[in-house]
Amino acid sequence: MSDNRLILLGTKGGPRIGKGSSWPTSNLLVVDGKPYLIDAGLGVTRQVCNAGFLPFDIDRIFLTHNHSDHNLELGGFIQTGWTSGPMSDVQIYGAPGVANLMEHFFLSQSFDINIRVEDEGATDLRKIVSWEEISEGAVYEDDRVKVSCLRVIHPPVHHCYAFKFETAAGTVVFGADTTYFPPLAEFAKGANILVHEAMFVPGAKKICEYMKPVKPTLWEHFEASHTTCEDVGRIATQAATQHLVLNHYVPDIGDRDTKVEDFEQAVGTTFDGKITVGRDLMEIPF
Repeated sequence: MSDNRLILLGTKGGPRIGKGSSWPTSNLLVVDGKPYLIDAGLGVTRQVCNAGFLPFDIDRIFLTHNHSDHNLELGGFIQTGWTSGPMSDVQIYGAPGVANLMEHFFLSQSFDINIRVEDEGATDLRKIVSWEEISEGAVYEDDRVKVSCLRVIHPPVHHCYAFKFETAAGTVVFGADTTYFPPLAEFAKGANILVHEAMFVPGAKKICEYMKPVKPTLWEHFEASHTTCEDVGRIATQAATQHLVLNHYVPDIGDRDTKVEDFEQAVGTTFDGKITVGRDLMEIPF
């Protein structure tokens, strides 16, 4: 029996964490038993293990953009896999900036890499990891998946990409971080699963008030760069998606007294299909 499932590793929007909070954004898409990693926010290494995989099991990684809640643990995840088991030919596909990110990570870890090569006989990590900076269109294809991407609107970040994974079992679209963007609905047309961020406006405004002394323009960022629950529902309706999975919450569920029902009810005002309010380590077969 084929193993096809979406595993939500981290569902929190933004890098700020606290006691009991969800982890920032990362996802696994398992296609015919092979795991593909989408984003690598803080906590991804532990969450991959909690999901039943090991870091060296993953050799294809896709980054939507270069905000820290999506890429902060990329290098550490790969290096942990390298120190833990057999790893070869790791390929990263990400927005422009991923080359700079990885080159500087390797520079910061050059002592550890060099000494493990010399002392333990390990293959040089820098020789088995490669990356490609993507633009709209086709990204990657193998015998299990065909991956393409669409640039979405997430100012001031210019390069932010939604990913579509087409498989024999179905199509899964990751909407990335975006404001309301109708072309995303066309990109995701008929998807079995659409994974989309969600901002619950009353809770988001409470966060902005709390953070005002240190981030006085946070609401302007939220308004320009993220999608309200109601607009998420509109995108899912336009896309005629079979199953809408919410993630990247603003605010995180439990923060500012925000509840699962708040997201579900707000999205439900504009979408009458299947809605799942995703939580860390939730698994969704397709």
